[in-house]
Amino acid sequence: MQNTCELCGFVLVDKPRGPSSHEITTYVKKLFNARKAGHAGTLDPKVSGVMIIGLNKATKLLRFVTKDKKKYVGVMKLHNPPKSIHHVQAVMDKFVGNISQIPPKHSAVAKRKRMRQVFTFRALEMDGRKILFEAQVQAGTYIRNLCVDVAKSFGGGYMAELRRTHVAKFSEYDCVSLPYLADSLCECKSLSQIKSLIKPCEQILTLPVLKVRRNVLEAICRGLPLAVSGVAFAETRFATGDYVSLSDDLGRIIAVGIANVSSSDLPHVAQETIAVHVKIVLE
Repeated sequence: MQNTCELCGFVLVDKPRGPSSHEITTYVKKLFNARKAGHAGTLDPKVSGVMIIGLNKATKLLRFVTKDKKKYVGVMKLHNPPKSIHHVQAVMDKFVGNISQIPPKHSAVAKRKRMRQVFTFRALEMDGRKILFEAQVQAGTYIRNLCVDVAKSFGGGYMAELRRTHVAKFSEYDCVSLPYLADSLCECKSLSQIKSLIKPCEQILTLPVLKVRRNVLEAICRGLPLAVSGVAFAETRFATGDYVSLSDDLGRIIAVGIANVSSSDLPHVAQETIAVHVKIVLE
């Protein structure tokens, strides 16, 4: 294989049921001969679907990817059959909006109550005690807990199956299977062909974008702060304290930092004012 140790970007994998998220990440790391790899949003072994894996320096950006909305389809099994699908939907509606959850025992995070937002929670089909559902939620929401909470109104129950269909703007149709990925890499004859299997950082990251001038690129790559004079223009609005991505004139993300000045204030402050404190360097 070509030398891929320094490739930077993301791979969108359709995770199968069975292996853990860590095992999938390790496998993809070996396939690409990457120095580092990590994933955004852990899926249980029995859960399938969209999994975003960062390679090499892109692993530094995974914490921003994990904050994006996620959509799931699944099946919950109730102990007592409901009167109708409308009855189930009426119970589900109670969990739309802000809810509090305590992570399950097997979770690696602290077991304390936290607030999460459920954007949509819909019953799609009913077959006896089985309910096919769809949910769009804030990152970090435990769908298994949601199913258990709904099932309490029907004598109890549990989540029988789950699949993640979307992460932010990416769906299951944007992902590749592991066999396809392995076969494609075996057939690749050049580095450019290998790169075609990797999503560049600017396609995945949803942070506000600041274009910077060429004369400050070297300083940014050394982690130095970006002054207002080095800003070419702001592509999107942002507030003071927001994370922003810094890109060159080709649109490539070279760093991520924290805005010291809001986008609306940029034209009105002195040129020597610090615009962004650089936190993560990619180039």
